[in-house]
Amino acid sequence: MTPNPFAVLQAKQRAWLIALLTAVVEAYELGAVLGPGAVIHANGEVLTPDVVYLSDAERAHTKADAVYCPVPLAIDVLHSRVPEAERAERRARYAAAHVLEYWQVDADRGRAAFYQADANWHYDLIPPDAKGVYHSAAIVPLALPVIWLRRQPRLLTMLEWWGLVEK
Repeated sequence: MTPNPFAVLQAKQRAWLIALLTAVVEAYELGAVLGPGAVIHANGEVLTPDVVYLSDAERAHTKADAVYCPVPLAIDVLHSRVPEAERAERRARYAAAHVLEYWQVDADRGRAAFYQADANWHYDLIPPDAKGVYHSAAIVPLALPVIWLRRQPRLLTMLEWWGLVEK
């Protein structure tokens, strides 16, 4: 087995993304966030994303071993050496599983490709707005400056930016 040269960076990125999503999901009582090890069974696909967001509706379809329905958001934490063919294959599988929103994050470069499904379950690449902020379709209150993927600010900084706590 070839060692992953970015394993620690990927683990750190996963932990930070879980904290980021959990802060918003908990603040607005929207559901739950799961980390590595979560398994999704949906539309004939078996997926193992690094981070998953479940709304309360999907939580009803969650058992001890897996989530048995499409989820609103799944994230794979990759690295820049993952070839485009593998990225495209992953996108196709998540779209086939009817995952509304899918992120591919490169831990070593601190950047992401954000995808949102259209009505036919094909993904559109969604860029950040003119201010460099990405707006989630799966977690409506979630907006994040894409630079955060590289800088990974502390939780208090994020909560202040979202206006959930005062400075």
